[in-house]
Amino acid sequence: MTNALEPHPLVWESRVRGSLLGLALGESLAFDRLESDPLPAGTCTQLAAFTVEGTIRAAMRSLHRGICHPPSVLWSAYGRWGQLQGVLERDAPPDGWLAQVSQLGRRAGDAPATVSALQGNRPGSPDAPAGGSLGWHALVRGLPFAALSAQAHWSDVLMASECAALTHGHPRSWTTAAAGVRLLNRLLAAGTGDDDLPALVTDALPGLDEEVAAGLRTALWAAGTRPGQREVLFSLAPSAGAPSVLMGGIYAAASFPGPENIDQALKFAATARAGQGVSAMTGAVLGSLYGVEVWPVPMLVRHELVWALDTLARDLVRQLNANPGGSSVSAPDDPNWATRYPGW
Repeated sequence: MTNALEPHPLVWESRVRGSLLGLALGESLAFDRLESDPLPAGTCTQLAAFTVEGTIRAAMRSLHRGICHPPSVLWSAYGRWGQLQGVLERDAPPDGWLAQVSQLGRRAGDAPATVSALQGNRPGSPDAPAGGSLGWHALVRGLPFAALSAQAHWSDVLMASECAALTHGHPRSWTTAAAGVRLLNRLLAAGTGDDDLPALVTDALPGLDEEVAAGLRTALWAAGTRPGQREVLFSLAPSAGAPSVLMGGIYAAASFPGPENIDQALKFAATARAGQGVSAMTGAVLGSLYGVEVWPVPMLVRHELVWALDTLARDLVRQLNANPGGSSVSAPDDPNWATRYPGW
């Protein structure tokens, strides 16, 4: 798998790392108003970690076996999360290095649609939905798919929509998840120094679901005319649904432009009715736009999963750029890669 994005590879890597860490910081800072130390990871951050792990493992399966259905590999990844959480029983313990991270077994909130689907052992699809949830986890946990460029083996949009449908049955959850990763893909691919968020979002609107695109246009207009207003935030993001969280996150990020205002943007986003989701979305947007360097080191080191998340982001970049695990016809550059990311 390769990427053909515009910025320097190191800039692109910084943005991929910044996006995942921004998602985590946003959710945690909204979740933990008391600012405890260490900063606990939220449930959706845990699921996003398994999104990255499952994506790498799907690539390994495809390269070594020649055939792969990525949503099925992601379903197994979310199942490993369920095992660690104690909500799903399986005969064999979860494998791969991520399952050894003890913090992923800590309960950090609710994920009812995901847990229900896992316990029912019935992965959904757009053709056969699982339930009818429109919850924001379908959007946010899939944001790491934005690193898959159009030149990759799998479309970022297709991965986002099909993997959202595994556990969330409302069609708008799929279209919103697809829109979220397409927006972040555009930010990751922006030219070095291009940080005009409204312009970048506008460029990404063609081809998106029209209802989602209309909402995003409204969010950008509101940020330009009435930035940082709580009543506007409540109007754009009135619920915990995926569309509300996407609109609220874009509004919050666009209301406080510039890397010097990231703290204000996250604090404002956290005041939304679905504060964890809106703040996580805002953090992912800002990290994708400015790169990992935008996050203050004192903030990062407080997060309980910072090492694991940054390792995952770096490994995703390695998989997309260098394929360290080799393939069915080439030897691996990293002999431990297949143990860390088994291809099943």
